[in-house]
Amino acid sequence: MSEAELHFLKARMRGGQLNKASRGDLKIGPPVGLVYLSDGTLALDPDAEVQAALRMVFTTFERLGSATRTVKFFLDEGILFPRRLRKGPHKGELMWAPPRHARILQVLHNPRYAGAFVYGRTRGRPRPGGGVSQIKVGMAEWRFVIPDMHPGYIDWERFKANQQRLADNAQAYRMQRHAGPVREGSALLQGRVLCGLCGGRMGVHYSQEHGQPVPTYICQETATRRGGKICQSVPGKVVDPAVGALLVELMTPMTLEVTLAVQHELEARAAETDTLRRQHIERTRHDAELRLRDFATGFWVRRVRRRDV
Repeated sequence: MSEAELHFLKARMRGGQLNKASRGDLKIGPPVGLVYLSDGTLALDPDAEVQAALRMVFTTFERLGSATRTVKFFLDEGILFPRRLRKGPHKGELMWAPPRHARILQVLHNPRYAGAFVYGRTRGRPRPGGGVSQIKVGMAEWRFVIPDMHPGYIDWERFKANQQRLADNAQAYRMQRHAGPVREGSALLQGRVLCGLCGGRMGVHYSQEHGQPVPTYICQETATRRGGKICQSVPGKVVDPAVGALLVELMTPMTLEVTLAVQHELEARAAETDTLRRQHIERTRHDAELRLRDFATGFWVRRVRRRDV
């Protein structure tokens, strides 16, 4: 009877949890950049430096198209990323550190930054040896999705576009993957060329001619998956100049406008980065002044105590 009662109690508690989640009223610990106010509503973190760091993650990812390159941009510019401590004696405090790739992926995949309430992003799966392991499920299998529940850093459409781009950038080699992020190299169409025979994505192979790297687009889909022969290869030294000439012809009337737009974007990006650095310097100076004040106060208190003794 006691086991049956525990089962019914757990079922009722689970039902109440699902009922709250269906209305978006279930309180879940917010990620860094979002805080609960005194009235129970979820809002953006009032810290301007935290907001600027998170907005820079999304704008940089949309500009560069890769989480790895976003992390590299932060590291190259010396920009730190916040993390709120969840346990320990300093629970609730902010800690600033260079971002990790996994951390940036967590931010990009989290729908709460899009102002949405989502429940059921993971699902329990029994393990053979006992216990339950949590596995992530796709967006189509999320149990409750309620957009525009609270303020966010991006809208829901931008979030879905980011998820699609992350899926396209997945490192696993799949048949349905027809494009990837821009990689290093001189090939103009790397990651964009599809084979006209089998429809697979063509890779790039570089060779040296007169001391210069020359690309060749190669379809190795059949060779890789079925142990067959290379489907076809196309010399990049013929294709790239033709595509480049076409782009120049199309873009020449807009060259001045594009140049001005790029210049304005670079200036805005530099100003945003400088603002974030300045905020971090001001925060560091403020913390140092507080620590110095605490140290001076403690020093005089100890000195007075010794004198009284």
